[in-house]
Amino acid sequence: MKKTDNLIKIASLLTFIALAAYMTVYIVGRALNPVQTSLTVTATMSDAAPMSGLVIRNELVIRSEEQYIDVTAADGAKVAAGETVAVAYSSEEALERASRLHVLSREIDDVSAALDSTGTAQGAGDREKSIYTAIAGLSSCLRGGDLSELDSRSSALAGVLFPTNVGSDASEEYLRQLKDEYEGLRATSAGDTEDITVGESGTFSTLVDGYEGVDPDYVRNLSPSELAELIAADRVVEPTSIGKLITSYDWYYAAVVPWEDSQHLREGDWVKLSFGRYYNGELDAEVERVGRAENDQQLIVFRMERGQAELLAVRAVTAELVYEEFTGLRVPIKGLYRYYAGYMSDVDSQTLQPGQAVTLALGEEEYDAFVSEIGDPSKFGQLPEGVEADSEEDTRPSRQLVVFCWPWEEGSQAPDSSAGGGGVSVRGGEPMALTNYYEYRVQNPGTDELPDDDPAKWSIPQRLCVFTMTGMQAERKLVDLVYAGEEYCLLSSEGNDALREGNEVIVQTTNLYNGRVFS
Repeated sequence: MKKTDNLIKIASLLTFIALAAYMTVYIVGRALNPVQTSLTVTATMSDAAPMSGLVIRNELVIRSEEQYIDVTAADGAKVAAGETVAVAYSSEEALERASRLHVLSREIDDVSAALDSTGTAQGAGDREKSIYTAIAGLSSCLRGGDLSELDSRSSALAGVLFPTNVGSDASEEYLRQLKDEYEGLRATSAGDTEDITVGESGTFSTLVDGYEGVDPDYVRNLSPSELAELIAADRVVEPTSIGKLITSYDWYYAAVVPWEDSQHLREGDWVKLSFGRYYNGELDAEVERVGRAENDQQLIVFRMERGQAELLAVRAVTAELVYEEFTGLRVPIKGLYRYYAGYMSDVDSQTLQPGQAVTLALGEEEYDAFVSEIGDPSKFGQLPEGVEADSEEDTRPSRQLVVFCWPWEEGSQAPDSSAGGGGVSVRGGEPMALTNYYEYRVQNPGTDELPDDDPAKWSIPQRLCVFTMTGMQAERKLVDLVYAGEEYCLLSSEGNDALREGNEVIVQTTNLYNGRVFS
């Protein structure tokens, strides 16, 4: 028995030593050759121009000389001509009675909802119906952008969901007492009030900022500097102002746009504007006026038909003029490479190895590249449309396909397939001949002529790739560039081995090549 225990201890010790050795090699290897990766996600990026400006509406200020006023219309409420938006009270006591009436009205609604939601099984069914009705009402309010009823809709839903908020007071007797007090206060205050109404229909707001007199006609003729002065100027709000009425459905945004960006705009064009955190999404806007230019800037007035309710509290604001949107797989720019494939003789290719740094000469251009892979041409990937693989009867000299990669840079051009090959050299070594892979693949059978009548078949514009960490192995994947930003780009990819969302793209490492195994 003791001998068996010794064998188990020795086996455990050897296993521990092996694991420790593996972890040491792994940690040291990662320390000497760190690998940085990034997960791909589907994202949308915009090509947009920033601008600053002023929101303009057709507005009328509502004023009253009365001292005690209770505004009854909610912000964003749609009101008709002749409708009451505020009530003037004859004294402070009358105003306090009005405040108590508001509290009583809310409490009556809460208690009524609590009583309706309790009781028999039939009452439980009624409560479920009330919940669905309250949710539908709140949803309709949000979808329509009608913020005036948001508070009441939210309270109605809270009342049916959480009836215990009113505690033990939820009784028929207590409800009757509340109603009696409410009716008594209404009768007492009947002679204390005077309604303040509006003369035309529109959208009501309590936010008066002094820009109400600035209308679209005024800003159309301003220069960029005059608009900036208008925004910076101190505005005076009369103390008698109790609110305002927005009388138009349309609203405007007068903005200063860089002159270069404004040259794409014509009056009558429809564009998209983004107001960032003030509005969730983008707004369709018509270029209503291309105004005066000044100091490489131009005044543009945009007209919009949606979003007015959400931006009622906004006046001077920055926005973005969105030219175009792009969607693709988001990858750091540092993980994007150009590639080139060419044939080399067996003798020359044997002097190279995957991951080796080389100088690649293509036509008149030279690239600091590295060897991605060497081997069977069929392993390269999908051929251009209309191109067939070499036949088994091919009698050309023995050769190897070599793929070279180098980092993509903004403004760099893809190698020209018509260059007819080039050369490759190890740093400081003699150049070795390289035959263009794409050119060789499309030569007409039995001839040495290129099908120059249809260059599209032998010219690939981008030739881009990334390397992914597949398991613990680097795998090259062919991609197309959709959009390039300062630090990230959007890519698309097709085929069975395409780049997909969730792939781990290698962003930074040393000695990178296709098929490399990371310990």
